Amino acid sequence: MRLMSRAALAVAALFAVPALHAQASFSIAAGAAVPLSSTADAVNTGYNITAGLGIKPPLAPIGLRIEGMLNSMDFKTSTFGSSRVIAGLANLTLSAPALPMGYLIGGVGMYNVATPDIPSSSSESKFGFNVGAGLNFPLTGISTFLEARLHLVSTDNESMKFVPITFGIKF
Repeated sequence: MRLMSRAALAVAALFAVPALHAQASFSIAAGAAVPLSSTADAVNTGYNITAGLGIKPPLAPIGLRIEGMLNSMDFKTSTFGSSRVIAGLANLTLSAPALPMGYLIGGVGMYNVATPDIPSSSSESKFGFNVGAGLNFPLTGISTFLEARLHLVSTDNESMKFVPITFGIKF
């Protein structure tokens, strides 16, 4: 009887192991980049483009998402042009059974802040972090999502704060 139980357990494990591999996804998203606080005093709402690679085991609540992001926000005075923020981010995602479509996201990254329209200006790379929430909308074969995150970037004077509100597709 014990041999039969072990054999059944071994067969079940052989079929379950492939199903437990982490699922990888590629995502692209775009939307508005909304400045906050003193950042809003200097720049207008702009745009955000994000691309990412996500890895999440099917039964685990925690996943990993590596992203590249581009934000552009025009200065309120037209003489300066726009502010550009390019970032590389490493984020953790947390989904819970209580909110099957919802998730929390947060992480750290390097942000390159520049004003390319000003000839004498230089860009600077600074450390920052982000935290936010999103909703997944599963479809057949792909998934869409709506997400908002607060980004805080440490600059020389004070923190740059903005919230990209994006709509994206996951493959």
